[in-house]
Parts: sequence; C-alpha cells; structure tokens
Amino acid sequence: METFVIIHPFITGGATLLAVVGFGLVARARAQRKLAITTNIPAASTALESIDPWAFTDQQRGLIALLPKSLRHTLTSAGFVTPNSQLKFFAIHALILVLATFSCFGLAINFNSSPMAIFLAGCMGAIIGWWLPRSWLEWRIAKRRIEIISEFPVMLDLLQISVQGGMSLPTAWETVSNTLESASDALAQEMRWIDLEVGFGVRWGQSLMAATERTGVTQFRSLGSLLEQTERFGTGMSQMIQVLCDSLRHEEIQGLEERAHQASVKMLIPLAAMMLPATILLIFGPIVLMMVEALQKSTAD
Repeated sequence: METFVIIHPFITGGATLLAVVGFGLVARARAQRKLAITTNIPAASTALESIDPWAFTDQQRGLIALLPKSLRHTLTSAGFVTPNSQLKFFAIHALILVLATFSCFGLAINFNSSPMAIFLAGCMGAIIGWWLPRSWLEWRIAKRRIEIISEFPVMLDLLQISVQGGMSLPTAWETVSNTLESASDALAQEMRWIDLEVGFGVRWGQSLMAATERTGVTQFRSLGSLLEQTERFGTGMSQMIQVLCDSLRHEEIQGLEERAHQASVKMLIPLAAMMLPATILLIFGPIVLMMVEALQKSTAD
C-alpha cells in the first residue's frame, strides 16, 4: 500500500502529461500538415475603441515591451494584435501555470508522498500549465490562417466586382472588408488594418507584405505584387485580380487532389495493421488446430 501511495502521483502525473503532450503534438502536426506555418499593432477599424477598450498608454507599451518578441509575433499571428489582448493572454497563461503547479503539489501532498515525489509532481504540473495554453495557441493560429485562406478567393471576387463596377481600390477595399465581417472576422480584421495603413501613406505592397508577416498567409504578398505591377505598368486591375483569384482556386483544387491521393496511400498502414493479423489467424489457425489434434491422437495411440 505504501508503495502504491508513493508511485500514484507519478502514474497520474505521467498519464496526464502524456495526454497533454500528445494533444499538443497532434494539434501541431495537423497545423503543419494543412499549412506551411511561417508588430505589435492594433486591429484597424473606423472605431478603434470597439476593438481595444484600453487606451495605448506608455505604461501599456512598457508592459508589452517586456514580452519576448517571438511571443508577441506568435500572439499577433493568433489574432491577439492589441496590447490589451496580448497582456490578457499572458496573464491567463501565467495563472494556468500557477494553478496547475499548485494542484499537482496538493494532489501529491494529499497522498502523503515523499518530498521527491511532491517535487516531481509540481514539475509535471508546471509543464502541463505551460503546455496547455501553448497548444491552444497553435490550434488558434492554424484555425485563423485556414479561415483567411478559405475566404481569400471570395474576397478577391468581391474586390474584382467592386473595382469593375467603378469603385476606386481604397473604397472597394473598405466595402469588401465591411461585407466580410459576418463571414470571416479574421480576414476582415486584417483588411481593416491594411486599409488604415494605406490611409496613413503606406504603399499597398508594403502593407500587404506586413499582413503576410503577421498572418503567415502568402496570398497577401501575391496580391501586393499584383497591385504594384498594375500601378507600375498600368494594366487593368479587375482583370489581374480575376487571374489571381483563378490561380488561387486552381492551387486549392490541386492541393485537395494531392491530399486525396495521399489519403489512399496512408490508409494502407492501418488496413495492413488491422487486417494482417486477422488474415494470418484465418489462414494458419485451422492448420495449427489440425496439427495439434493430429499430435494428440498420435500420442494417445
């Protein structure tokens, strides 16, 4: 009984840790399989207060500067582009880390474990508390990029129709961003920010390149190159947008066909793993039984 009390925290903590790590690895693998996973700026809109209720004070900028640049870039890719949202996520992450650590500490103490077991249980809790928010963040990044990529051809269609109808590019861009708010909040948010940057004098190519760095969606960069070409050579913008939209849809169809062909090959592994033992048992089972029965009869005689 004493041995069970000592090793129980290890078993419980190890199983939980494996489950959490496995969930994180599966989420990361799915994200990397669907996408090629490739600064601190507020989401643009006509009313910034509707997105970020905090004012951008010097104190807030100082707190954000304390966070690592890689973490801020990751939070931005996940959609937490305002200082308010980034600080909230960081605070929640720290709270989960502390709660998981003390929960494992308390669980080990309730079982009257040894000091070493209590220490290891606390370490497991800290790892779990760190890993859970990071795994959720990776899942959110992948989901947001998939949402933007799936709605990007629709955005190009609406933009092409608006430009062809006589609107200027900034007006058409603002109209399409307002139209897409109900369908894709992530894409509408990026479009509003691009509109705000262009309004402050940033070139379309530079603003769309910055959107690619924020989201990891390379379609923004392609659109920026197209707009720069139309501005430089004077080609028809609506026709060029239509060509880009068709090429993106063609690439999407090719990607679906490629994944469909890969799925048929990947299915061979589980089919072989599950059907091969049953096939071997079905073929050799009666032979083994007949041999055992024949040996028993021969020894009896």
